[in-house]
Amino acid sequence: MHLNDRDLAFLASGPADRDGRMYHKHLSPGSVANHREGYKERWFKLKGNLLFYYKVNEYGGVCAKEPSGVFILEDCIVKTEDEATLPFAFSITFLSEPERKHIFSSSNQKVCDEWVQLLEQCGYERLRKKVIDMTKQMKDQTGLTVTSLPSSPTPQPSSITSASSSNTPSFI
Repeated sequence: MHLNDRDLAFLASGPADRDGRMYHKHLSPGSVANHREGYKERWFKLKGNLLFYYKVNEYGGVCAKEPSGVFILEDCIVKTEDEATLPFAFSITFLSEPERKHIFSSSNQKVCDEWVQLLEQCGYERLRKKVIDMTKQMKDQTGLTVTSLPSSPTPQPSSITSASSSNTPSFI
């Protein structure tokens, strides 16, 4: 997927699922994990599975209307970090780069826990698995069967038909 600055600005505009100020640092192989330097204060804005970040000026204000960058939260592990150098920390590690960890530090434990819970639930694959589980529950309770489910990031319409009768109309 290719996005230019205008695409990112458009995607980042509007209300967020969650936003707030945090400190961020990425750890790469060879970097010192217990070093306080390297954390940068950023404003983060979550929309769907996109975590946008903005630079913060010396007065604490957001520097620009357009984000500085974005994390696409797919195929990643989100967990709290008890051994980080800053308090109330969590990390995001992408499966494609397991040696590289992004550490985030929030203002208090409650905020940290809220971010972790939300970030764990926002990926497409997690939502897809949830739909599959709900579909199974629906079949068990009602006898309705979903004949197709999306298998790729581009959801396709599903048709639902009755498992017990072919005279029942299909719904799209």
